[in-house]
Amino acid sequence: MDWILFWQIAGPIIGLLGIGATVFLVLWARREKVEITYTNMFVQLKTNEATGIQFEYWFSLIYVRGTRDHYVSKIFIEFNKHPWKKLSPSFAMPISICKGIGNLDTPVKLELGKPTQFGHDDFFPARRAISEEEQKEFDSLVQKLWHRYKIGWKDTYAKTHWKTIHQLKEIEKRGIL
Repeated sequence: MDWILFWQIAGPIIGLLGIGATVFLVLWARREKVEITYTNMFVQLKTNEATGIQFEYWFSLIYVRGTRDHYVSKIFIEFNKHPWKKLSPSFAMPISICKGIGNLDTPVKLELGKPTQFGHDDFFPARRAISEEEQKEFDSLVQKLWHRYKIGWKDTYAKTHWKTIHQLKEIEKRGIL
């Protein structure tokens, strides 16, 4: 008798949970999706005319799935904190860079299935004179900056997306190393 009462209560609850899960999965499969590909960063310690860090990065965004127009208004990069903490007292280098694209009225439109290139280059000058011993140490730290970093972008809906890039893994995946 108790089992009949249990199943009379549990049956509709299980049915509602099943319907809810099905609706959730259908909506989840239809969501907008943007992927980041072809990430690359180049960082080098320059010591000739002007001492500083030469920095360049570029990547592609591909609008993979969705039905609405999708725009990108800003791109971001955030350096790995450990090497940055050691370099920031000697170089005028922010931990993160925000770069607006286009102007406020016309952000860049992503087209379905077509990669759109983004990138930025900059030079971070030294705050003081760098000795030869420090040059070797700083060169090693500068090379660690591109091992791991974050790339972000602000989309149509004012949502910021972040992706951590492990550059060495990306290079191995592409078969360059």
